[in-house]
Amino acid sequence: MARARPKRAGAASVAKIETAAAPGTADAELRESERRFRRTFELAASGLAHIGLDRRFLRVNRRLCQMLGYSEAELVGKTGREMSHPDDTDVINAQRPHLHSGEIDALNVEKRYIRKDGSTVWVAVTMVVERDAGGRPEYEIAVFDDVTARKQAEAALRESEERFRAVVNSANEAIIVYDRELRIVGGNFAAERILGMPVAQLLGKPGFTSILPCVREDGSPLSPEDRPTRVTVRNNRPLTGYVLGVRQPSGAVTWLSVNTAFLRRPGEAAHYGVVSTIVDITAQRDAEQALRESEERFRQTFELAASGIAHVSLDGRFVRVNRSLCEIFGYPESELIGRSVKDISHPADRDVTDAQRARVRAGEIDSARFEKRYLRGDGGTVWVDLAIALVRAPDGTPRYEIALFDDITERKEAERALRESEARFRSLTQLSSDWYWEQDAGFGLKFMSGRMGERTGLDAAAFIGRKRWEQPALNLTEEDWARHRAQLERHEPFHDFEMQRPAAEGGSRWVSLAGEPLFDDDGRFAGYRGVGKDITERKRAEAELRRAHEDLERKAEELQRSNSELEQFAYVASHDLQEPLRMVSSYTQLVLRRYGDRLDGEAKEFMAYVVDGAARMKQLIEDLLAYSRVGTRGKQFKPVPVENAVRRAIGNLRAAIEEAGATVTYDALPTVAADDVQLAQLFQNLIGNALKFRAASVPRIHVSAAEKEDEWEFCVHDNGIGIEPQYFERIFMVFQQLHTKGEYPGTGIGLAICKKVVERHGGRIWVDSKPGEGSSFLFTLPKERDTGHG
Repeated sequence: MARARPKRAGAASVAKIETAAAPGTADAELRESERRFRRTFELAASGLAHIGLDRRFLRVNRRLCQMLGYSEAELVGKTGREMSHPDDTDVINAQRPHLHSGEIDALNVEKRYIRKDGSTVWVAVTMVVERDAGGRPEYEIAVFDDVTARKQAEAALRESEERFRAVVNSANEAIIVYDRELRIVGGNFAAERILGMPVAQLLGKPGFTSILPCVREDGSPLSPEDRPTRVTVRNNRPLTGYVLGVRQPSGAVTWLSVNTAFLRRPGEAAHYGVVSTIVDITAQRDAEQALRESEERFRQTFELAASGIAHVSLDGRFVRVNRSLCEIFGYPESELIGRSVKDISHPADRDVTDAQRARVRAGEIDSARFEKRYLRGDGGTVWVDLAIALVRAPDGTPRYEIALFDDITERKEAERALRESEARFRSLTQLSSDWYWEQDAGFGLKFMSGRMGERTGLDAAAFIGRKRWEQPALNLTEEDWARHRAQLERHEPFHDFEMQRPAAEGGSRWVSLAGEPLFDDDGRFAGYRGVGKDITERKRAEAELRRAHEDLERKAEELQRSNSELEQFAYVASHDLQEPLRMVSSYTQLVLRRYGDRLDGEAKEFMAYVVDGAARMKQLIEDLLAYSRVGTRGKQFKPVPVENAVRRAIGNLRAAIEEAGATVTYDALPTVAADDVQLAQLFQNLIGNALKFRAASVPRIHVSAAEKEDEWEFCVHDNGIGIEPQYFERIFMVFQQLHTKGEYPGTGIGLAICKKVVERHGGRIWVDSKPGEGSSFLFTLPKERDTGHG
């Protein structure tokens, strides 16, 4: 039978669902299918609903009622929008037109509904449209699955991940995550700070050690096989405290401590990645090094101190003593350790320190100082200047005393001797070869020992009561006396004040005075005291020396003129020899070209000797000419960057350097006042010498400079064959060669030219070498000098 038309819109569609398949008479099979559909609809684990085109529920199952907390009667006729969460009201409606138009076959959304009790439920909705034979929508079929638990788990997971990320990014340790292939897949903020680059630049890289220059603890480069992750996987064991360094552009090294661990899923033995934590331990290592250095300095200071040092326990026993204290007291360390300090104190001074020591321990004073006597191991007595201070724990509790002992026995003896000396002083002054004098605060002479008259023949009585400048001195002007008076008025000590006093019997005597100001106990100026000596014989000797020096200067000038003439002769001789030598060489070569085929083997050999001899003679003359020109054809000195001279020398020797496969390097070099051409020639000769006398290995030549007080010291070092010490002086002489021309060609003038150039510039040159270990040619040039000709 057809059902009555329901009151709600869409009821006809429901009727169609239930009766459309039963035309005419009831069919048992159709009824059974209908029964199974109803049972499936009602018992489905998912919420099911038929929804009319007006968006109201037409039919709902029991699970949907449970899901939304409403009864079937309350849900039928309602729209889903009425129960939607305010933020999800139109989630389905926004896509419904696309579903109805056939643009999409099914609608799949996740949205929230408000249950009857006010709670929220997350639902996954799948919706399709049932259409009539003409394809027009008739009603919607919707499947609802409660995904609240999943959504809560996802939210909890996100929250957990956020907490984890916050914890990781707030960590001071760098954290880097690697995948199974040991490529970086993640890192935290600390990694960016410690490694000095964004994590984005690390992603996909085979470890940060492949990007940054890393070194091992011994300073050698870190190889790919030494990377922490590779070591971890290779040994199948996590790393703890693996130390490596990252070399910064400045050359400094940032030291890192790396720990690693495998990433494994529960129940799986194989790892799917590696995580490493990195700590910057540079400051820790620096602190440890500083601590070691501090402890070493303390140990050395303690052991090597000139003063005796001891740590004394609170019960007054030696805990630690240094070598000086053992020497002061005359006991070995083993006999002092554990011994009471009072045991070796002098009986008369045993309790001298008690009162002050108590004040130090009470904190009333920081330290105390005493002079007291101790008994040495050999039975003698030693006077000691003793200072004590207390070492406290951080909470202020006293731990032990530090005591410094200085042996003042000699000073005490000196004080006693001084007292005795002062009693004998005036009589002893009469025995001195010099004389003693005193002046009052007004600079009047009030005492003069008798030796003055004996030594000089001058009348000492004539000077008593008078000021020094009131008697004539032949060598001093009024300006000289004014300067001396000003010095005395400033109460300054003076030395070697020389006066030429006229003698009564004729002639004069020279005297030299030294004096120091005197002050009373209140610090008031009381005059001067000093000594005088007769320097007449010394003055006469000085006059003779000046005359001899003048003679020497005249001879030096004559020698200089002679050397100049010799240099000019060498230049003229070597220059004039060039022309006939060129003629010999040219015509010899001409004979070989024209008549060479007529000469037999022996004649050709003789002609070759002539050509070779002429060539060597030409080179010898040219070197001799260069040697003679060092002093006569030099340029004016001017500021010259030494680096320019070295580069010029290297350029001139480029062909020889390339032929030898040599390496020539140099440090930063200063600027000096020099002849730029001769300076370049100097470096060219020294570098060329290193290229010539090279060993079997590849030549390595290095030029450096060291700053001294008044000069620069330059060094040209090579790894050549080296020189025996007995030849160090000989090699700088003209025509001196240590090898045959067949072994090492040359004229033996190159180093002589170097010596002459250096000496012209006011320096000196020498060699330091060992056979088979290379040579270092060193020379000096003054730091500052007037420019001009050398």
